[in-house]
Amino acid sequence: MHSRTHRTAIAVIAGSLISLLAGCAGESKTAKRSVFFPPAPNLPRLQYLTGISDSTDVEGKKKEFSLIAFGDLAQQKSVLPIIKPSSIAAAAGKLYITDISGQLLVVDLPKKSMEQLKGNQGAGKLGKPVGVAVDRAGFVFVADVGRKEVMVYNNNGEYLKSVGSGLNMYPTDVAVDDSRLYVLDTKKAVIHIFDPVTSAFIQDIGKVSDAAKSLSLPTKMSLDKQGVIRVSNAGRGDITAYDRDGHFLGSFGKFGDTPGQFARPKGLTADDNGYLYVVDAGFQNVQVFDENNRLLTMFGSADLPVGGMNLPCDVTISSDDLPYYQMLADKDFELSQVIFVANQFGNPKISLYGYGKQKGIDYDMAYQQISQQREQWAREEMQKRNKISSQLTP
Repeated sequence: MHSRTHRTAIAVIAGSLISLLAGCAGESKTAKRSVFFPPAPNLPRLQYLTGISDSTDVEGKKKEFSLIAFGDLAQQKSVLPIIKPSSIAAAAGKLYITDISGQLLVVDLPKKSMEQLKGNQGAGKLGKPVGVAVDRAGFVFVADVGRKEVMVYNNNGEYLKSVGSGLNMYPTDVAVDDSRLYVLDTKKAVIHIFDPVTSAFIQDIGKVSDAAKSLSLPTKMSLDKQGVIRVSNAGRGDITAYDRDGHFLGSFGKFGDTPGQFARPKGLTADDNGYLYVVDAGFQNVQVFDENNRLLTMFGSADLPVGGMNLPCDVTISSDDLPYYQMLADKDFELSQVIFVANQFGNPKISLYGYGKQKGIDYDMAYQQISQQREQWAREEMQKRNKISSQLTP
């Protein structure tokens, strides 16, 4: 028995070293050339900036490791890795990344800081965290399917309490505003609503008599500034929207393999423009929709050597610290916000994309000209068709 344990420990450490060395070999995370979406000759709207997979990427240090021997074993130290991220949230210039290994990492890229959440120990120890939200006061709410409850930490990262204990929840995502805590339960296909202060249960939403208006194997959830709750449904391949009281607002999308459709919809979030960003783990990209649910663009792909995605699961957006992120962008591309995408496999684990415009270009005028040129070309082609048809013998 001891021999088997010894061999297992050796195998685990050997695997860790191989992974570390592989990470060293493929260390470059920042694009050597600018990668834009959509690609040229289209006007660029997004640029891949960089990616992070561990604390050395955040701190700007070269990848290196040191070993401390303990008999026949060795222990890696100093590098804090992102192993398998499950969700990501941005608040007040920081990133909050849950990892199914039981971590909640707090990252401040401008300050080159990455650390474990302080309260992730003792009574506040996370089991399998898969969703995270941060309120306006900086309090952190974590959906934990291992503990079957939501863990709450204050703005210093100290553990306060849990919500939903004893309700046999399967909490896969969480959202919060000043007066309500929303907990997505995938197995029950509902959203549980609690009072974030008292932890009192308020109501369930997302399940009505009309199946088309109900949740169907929901995976992720978002709450925008207007109080609209949107949920990605893996059971139907669509996005469902409700108001904060659970009234159905609409849905869009379906399973398919064309742009605007979904294969495996996951994390989603809305920006200040009203655009909705939806992660698709099947297409391995993010699709962007306007307020009328029309597809605007998409970015990321499993096929790209730089700027691609590998089983993406969640997305968040921030406009904080733009001068810092602007330094990572092309000098002629002006950022207005930054999009962070969590990837569960490969490197980088977190991909950063800047949303913006090329300097010196009036995009509205350019889009109008492109539309007019396309219409003119279509008319000319139809005229050619008529001419060819008239010349053919009946």
